[in-house]
Amino acid sequence: MGLRLRLPLAALAALSLGSAQTLAVRMGGETRRVSVETCVEWAVAGEMGAAAHPEALKAMAVVARTWVRSNRGRHRTEGFDFCQTTHCQRLDPSVRSPAIRRAVEDTAGVILWRRGRPAAVFHSADCGGRTASAGEIWPGLARPYLPSREDPWCSRSAPGGWRTEIPWPRLAAALGLPGLRFLAVERRSPSGRVLSLRSDRGPVDAETLHLRVGRALGWSLLRSRFYEVESRPLFAVFSGKGEGHGVGLCQKGAMEMAQSGADFREILAFYFPGTTPGVSARGLLWQRFSAGTLDVDTLEGAPPASLPFAPAAWEEARRRSGLDAPCRPRVREYPETALFRDATGAGGRLAAVTRGCSIHLHAPARLAAQGRLGPVLLHEMMHVLIEANRRVPLPEWFEEGLAEYLSGGSTRAAGRARVEALVRRYGRASVLDFLKTGLPQ
Repeated sequence: MGLRLRLPLAALAALSLGSAQTLAVRMGGETRRVSVETCVEWAVAGEMGAAAHPEALKAMAVVARTWVRSNRGRHRTEGFDFCQTTHCQRLDPSVRSPAIRRAVEDTAGVILWRRGRPAAVFHSADCGGRTASAGEIWPGLARPYLPSREDPWCSRSAPGGWRTEIPWPRLAAALGLPGLRFLAVERRSPSGRVLSLRSDRGPVDAETLHLRVGRALGWSLLRSRFYEVESRPLFAVFSGKGEGHGVGLCQKGAMEMAQSGADFREILAFYFPGTTPGVSARGLLWQRFSAGTLDVDTLEGAPPASLPFAPAAWEEARRRSGLDAPCRPRVREYPETALFRDATGAGGRLAAVTRGCSIHLHAPARLAAQGRLGPVLLHEMMHVLIEANRRVPLPEWFEEGLAEYLSGGSTRAAGRARVEALVRRYGRASVLDFLKTGLPQ
């Protein structure tokens, strides 16, 4: 009695543009393969941190994911997709934040679209009260949805002014202008950012000044191009506001909007007017169905294929195992293989992947039609319980075999045979205790 998804074929075809199973990320001299969603989680942690409001974190997750989708292969000639620095996005895998993980999961697969294609997106820490247009910062990148506009939300927050003094010899060395002793703003962009300066050694391009000072003296000195310059006998004094280029999402303003009651869609609409968030160009988002002790997420317009099976599978998993979990399980249904791959980094042959209390279900309508949906859910619910009760590192074969054993799955699975051997030798209760103590020598 399989349920059929009522999404148009065109919507399914557009769910993931240029999807790949994993991304190659350069981390500290080593290239690591990670899923798109893992990369997004690291980017939100590195670029915004865990202390932001949940809706601001969701907005940042959508922006980070859109950037990943639009810029895959940025370091292709070097053999990987992204570096972990601000040249791409600052990636921080060390932050383990439930709030960030929730924001990424709540927006899984959602990017910003413009006329059927992923939008070009940018973000900065603080726009200084007015965003910059993409074209004024990077000629050739002008987009109607990346305008310069007053940002009352950023202005409402605490002032972000800064001041720095750079001795003339250090500034002259950074710019390659020996004898430099005078600097003044000559031309500004429509948003007020400095475009060019004049000096006693000739004209100076503001972008060149920013990059050379940053590379030679540190990126904390000139935090933005929103500044005034005063030439004093011993040093140049830069007094400015904002942090970063100011294009696109202002993190400071986004946090103020969220604290004022705006959700992530309203935040994105303010900073990227004319774009549509969604897992497809049609703007499809996730919808949630709650059933007792768990939730099922599907795309808008798609019926929850697993809802009739999931609650019973959860209760049966707890009954058979004698285990419980402190979290509320979530089943997320992916009707299309490319979206499932991007979210999990797993191959298209897998029926599901479980991480923590989240079960990512691949083509559930097909599983239901094949009569496999109930057994697959029971197996994955066992993984939720196993992970919730594991206190020590355990080999993959043991966790998979224990899930097969407890759920009554395939007797031909190698892991299950090994777990059954352990049960015969130590007893079922002792084998379950291995989740806390580890496997015996």
